[in-house]
Amino acid sequence: MTTCEHTVPAGLIVAALALALVAAGFSAWRFLPRNPGNAALAVFHALTLGLLAWCLLMPGRKDAVTRLLKPRFLVVLDTSRSMALDPPGAVPGRWTVAQEALAKPWTESLAAECELEVCPLGDTLREALPVDDARSLTPNDRSTRLREGLKQLAERYAGLNVAGALLLSDGVDTREASDAWASDPRPFPVFTARLEPPGIWRKTPALRIDSVTTARRVTVGWKSELKAKISGQGTGGRPLTVQLFKNDALHHEKPTRLPDEGGERLLTFDLSHPEIGAFIYRVFIPPLPDEEVTEDNEHLVTVRVVDARNRLLYIEGTPRWEYKFLRRALLANSRVSPIVFYTGPDGKPRGGGGDLSADLTPPELAQCKIVILGDLGAAELGAARAANLVRFVEEGGSLVLLGGRKAWGAGGFLQTPLGKVLPVRGAALDPLIAEDPFPVRLTDTARSHPAFAGDPEFWQTVPPVLSVFSGVELSPGARVLVNAQTPAGSHPLVATQRYGAGKIAAILTDSLWRWQLGPEASVHKTYQRFWTQLISWLLPKEEELGDKAIELFASREQVFLGEELELNARLADQQSAESVACTITLPDDREIPYRMNAGQVVTPSGKSFPGFTLPFTPESPGPYKAVAGAVVDGNPQSSEPLSFFVQPFSPETMPRPADARVLQSIARASGGRFFDSLDDMNHALASLEFHAIEEESPEFRTLWRHWPLVALLMLSLTASWALRKLRNMP
Repeated sequence: MTTCEHTVPAGLIVAALALALVAAGFSAWRFLPRNPGNAALAVFHALTLGLLAWCLLMPGRKDAVTRLLKPRFLVVLDTSRSMALDPPGAVPGRWTVAQEALAKPWTESLAAECELEVCPLGDTLREALPVDDARSLTPNDRSTRLREGLKQLAERYAGLNVAGALLLSDGVDTREASDAWASDPRPFPVFTARLEPPGIWRKTPALRIDSVTTARRVTVGWKSELKAKISGQGTGGRPLTVQLFKNDALHHEKPTRLPDEGGERLLTFDLSHPEIGAFIYRVFIPPLPDEEVTEDNEHLVTVRVVDARNRLLYIEGTPRWEYKFLRRALLANSRVSPIVFYTGPDGKPRGGGGDLSADLTPPELAQCKIVILGDLGAAELGAARAANLVRFVEEGGSLVLLGGRKAWGAGGFLQTPLGKVLPVRGAALDPLIAEDPFPVRLTDTARSHPAFAGDPEFWQTVPPVLSVFSGVELSPGARVLVNAQTPAGSHPLVATQRYGAGKIAAILTDSLWRWQLGPEASVHKTYQRFWTQLISWLLPKEEELGDKAIELFASREQVFLGEELELNARLADQQSAESVACTITLPDDREIPYRMNAGQVVTPSGKSFPGFTLPFTPESPGPYKAVAGAVVDGNPQSSEPLSFFVQPFSPETMPRPADARVLQSIARASGGRFFDSLDDMNHALASLEFHAIEEESPEFRTLWRHWPLVALLMLSLTASWALRKLRNMP
C-alpha cells in the first residue's frame, strides 16, 4: 500500500503542479519559437516540476509483515559443589549425568523450534549461555540457592513466551530450612530428571548440626533466641533429644524426630541474660548407635552479655512528629542504648525492651544515664514518677524535657515535683505559633557550651522553628543556649541547668523536628548533630575501663574444615599495645600461641578500624577456643574467650543423596514432569509440541528519497539550466 507523509493537503499540491504546468506551457507556446531545442527545454521543465511534486507528496510503501516468534526453552544447570559428589560404587556422578543430558538429541530437536538457553545456578542465577558454552562449566559454587534462583528466573523472563524449563539439579538447597518452597506455583512448566539411581547411598546413621544462629552480643536483662538447624538420616524414626548447654551445664532439652530416609528440623531455644559476662552455649545431639562421624553432632557459640552503661530512657505521650525523628536520631547514636516507650490508644505505655519499664522506679532509674520526657501532662506523669526523677537528677542523672502543649501548658511539668528542678518556672507557658517560621540564634553562652562546640561556622545558621512556648521565667541557675526571634521579642528555645549532681535541658518548642526537614538537612544534619552533642554533654564522665581492654571476634560464624577463618582483635578506646598474641585451644586440648598482625580490620558491614588480625585454617573438625592477650599500657590484658566449631563438611560437600522429592514437587506444582531416566527425558522433550506466536508488524519504505530519483531531479534541473544558457535565455 502506497501512502503519503506530507502535511500539506494533497489537493493543494496537485493544484499548484497543474498551475505551474499551465503557466509553463502557456509561456512556451506564447514566447518561444517552435523548434526542437525549445521543445527539449519545455520537456525538461515539465519533468523537473513533476519530480518536485513527487517529492512534495513524500510517498512511501507500507506493508504488513508477519513474523513467527519462537518460544524459549530454558535449562537451569546447578553448578554448586554438591553436583560434584560421586555416589558409592561405579555410578556416574551427578555432574557427569547432567552433561550427558545436555548432549542428548533433544537439544537439537528443540533448537529447531525454540530459543534454547542454559542458565547456570549456584550462589546466584547467572546470565544465559548457549548449550555448547554450558558444557565447559564446572560445579564449584559454595552454595545452592535453588528456591531464590527459580524465583529470579521467573522474574527475568516475565512477559516472554517461555514454553518450559528443564532443571538439572540434585534438589539440595543449602539456604532453606525446609522444602515447602518446592510446591510453589511457577509461570511455566518445569521438568526435572533423576541424576543418580535411587537407593545407592547407604543410609549410614548420621546426625549433624548444620547451623546455629543467635545474637553474639546482648544487653544484660534482655532476652534472645538461639536457632539450631539439624539434619540427618538413618534414625529408624526414633525420637531424638537436642541439648543446649550453657558453660558446660545442661540448660535446656528439646525432643524432635527425623525421618529415617533423611530430613531437617529447625529448633528454637529462648535465652535469658540476667548476668554480665561471656557465656559459651553448646548445642549437642547424642550420637545414634553405629554413627561413624560424630564431630558434627555439636556446635559452640559464645554470647557476650554486656551492661548498657549509657542507657537512655525516652518516654513519649501520643506519638507525634518529634517522636518519629528523635527515635531515629537516638537509634543512630552509638554512644547510648535507647529504650523508647510511647502512649498507646488505650493510654498504656507501649514499646520498651529489656528489663526496664515506663514506671520510672528508683532501681530502674539507677540503670539509666539519661531520661527524656515527651508530651506528658502532670496527671499522666504522676507525682510518684516525678519525685523519682527529682532524686534521679540529684544523684547525677540527666533529664531532658521535650514537652509539648500538654507538658508545658496548664497541668504540665511545672505543676509536678519537677517544677523545682527545671531551668524555667511559671504556672504555664503559652504556645506561640508562627505564621512565618521563627528565626533561631545561638546565645553567647552556647558558643562555649559542649552541645554546640566543634564548628563555630556550622552553628552560624540554625534552621527556624514553627512554635515556641513563651511566658518563661528562668531559674537562677539556668543558662539559655538558643533563642527564637518572634514578633513579640526573643524567647528561650533551649535552656539548661545543673541540679544536684545532675543536668537538665528544657526544649521549649514542639517543632524542633523541623530541623530534620530543612532544605539543607541532608547535608548539614543539624537535628542529628544537635542531639548527638547534647547527649554527649548530658552523659556523665566515662567510667573506668572494664577488666577486658581487648575484644576478639571472628570474621564469620560458620566454619568448615579446610576453609580459612580470620580472627580479629581490637583494643578499647585510647589503648595501645605493641603486639597482640592469640592462643587457640584445639579440639584435642592442645594450646598453640600465634602472633597477630597489626592492620586495618574490616567488618562484614564495611566499617574499618585499626586492629590486629590472624588468618587461621583449622586442620581438624571440632570445638575451638581462642583468647587474645597483650600488654596494654604496662598491664597484661586478655580478651573474653571466643569459641567456634569447625564442621567436618560444608553443606555442599556433605555426602548425601540427591533429593528426588524436591525435584518431584517442583515438577508437579509447575505442571511439568519428573523423569526417572535420561532416555525418558530425551524422548519426552524431543516430542514436545511448541506453538510459535505470529506477530504482525508494519514495514515502511520511503519512495521519494531513493538516490536514482534525487539524481534524476538534479539532472533535469542541470539540463534545464544548461539549455537556457546555451540559448541565451534568462
